Amino acid sequence: MTTRNGKIATIAIIGGGVSGTLTAFHLIRQRTPARVILIDQRPDFGLGLAYSTPSFRHLLNVPAGKISALPDQPNHFLNWLRRNHDPAATEKTFAPRAIFGQYIQSLLKSTSELEQEIATVVDVRQHDAGAVLTLDNGCELRADLVVLATGNFDPAPLPGISKVASDLGLYRHNAWAEETYEGLDPDAPVALIGTGLTGVDVVLRLRELGHRGKIIAVSRHGVFPNRHADYTPLSSSAIPQDTPATCVAYLRALRAVIGGGTEWRAAIDSLRDTINDLWLRLPIEEKKRFRRHLQRRWDVVRHRMAPPIADVIESELRSGTLEIREGRLKTVDASPAGARIVFRTHAGDESFHADRVINCTGPSMNYRRVPSALLQNMFSRGLVTAGPLGTGFHCSPNGAVIGADGHASEIIFNLGPGRLGDLIESIAVPEIRQQAVELASTLADRVRSQYMIPEATVMESAPKLVAA
Repeated sequence: MTTRNGKIATIAIIGGGVSGTLTAFHLIRQRTPARVILIDQRPDFGLGLAYSTPSFRHLLNVPAGKISALPDQPNHFLNWLRRNHDPAATEKTFAPRAIFGQYIQSLLKSTSELEQEIATVVDVRQHDAGAVLTLDNGCELRADLVVLATGNFDPAPLPGISKVASDLGLYRHNAWAEETYEGLDPDAPVALIGTGLTGVDVVLRLRELGHRGKIIAVSRHGVFPNRHADYTPLSSSAIPQDTPATCVAYLRALRAVIGGGTEWRAAIDSLRDTINDLWLRLPIEEKKRFRRHLQRRWDVVRHRMAPPIADVIESELRSGTLEIREGRLKTVDASPAGARIVFRTHAGDESFHADRVINCTGPSMNYRRVPSALLQNMFSRGLVTAGPLGTGFHCSPNGAVIGADGHASEIIFNLGPGRLGDLIESIAVPEIRQQAVELASTLADRVRSQYMIPEATVMESAPKLVAA
């Protein structure tokens, strides 16, 4: 390929999960005239946290007909699923997340031009017109463009966890670590902190591993996510774009549609294409109001459980083997009876005992405090800033991170969960796949313009797609 001063452009993608893998895939699919390097500490590129689960009981919470990795081929995953896992799959099938991970890896394997580096990036610093990445193995990598596809981080520390409870293994901070489930008496009670989708996954994993004891979930709101069910889709958004930009106005518009006879799931899902635009229109005070009063209500109706999973959770709740305690966690400490969990309710403090307490509160979005040397260094250098509500990254519409000087970076870009600093939806595959396509196009155009590469000199062969 034609280069500038004999140098080939390099695009470094930090993070080998779905966000990073799809960005790399589309860069090569779009014949980007650059060296593309995908960097991750895990050797299983393409999986990330969500799709590296060993459990086939962990299902996607989006049906197969809506979760293709390629926006221009909506049945791409469904066709792959039928050929490689379940010939009887339909567009309504909720496939195992582990199988979707294999699908993403199949895309990765089709990109022979892609380089993969098993390492952790611990620092990024600007240098000349590009950046230098420092790896944990002591090596440095020069790049012209950098993509932050870091995915999700561990949960934020919970208040009131005693050192003794942690040291004795009574409290487990990481719901995904194998040791979280090791050495547990099958009949012992287990406490979960949180009733979101992570909590659902932990219930399923415990039962799969043979746990029979009671599971008690502590949650401020006391509800698990709702279930998926069939509905007739709406032809337009339940909240029109000209609705006044306030939480109350949005809520009234949504309730009016549901009150008129529209199934609530149809109303919620009709917002998919417009929800980020509606969110960006809200003043900062209205966004804060939403976070305080409506966020959890939104989560339980927006991020729903696959029907087979909902059946399990509802059955456990009916039988009493799974119980919800509504309240705010106060302390977890060691006692002769195991962990003693104290939580605050409207009526006062309550407590119970469990042999193990698992943090199921979900990933931390306070990027200034996550235990990542990379993020700590980038914040200290002023290369990135938090979003308006103090979470994620602050980015321009094309994903360029905004630094401490208030300017959008020319070389560092972000996609996926990090963009929740500005958006309300940025963690599901339908959003990530579109971001990946658009970011790949932005970066490809930038390489061609900066290196003045005529279209005729671009690589002649794109990666072979998995047959759809």
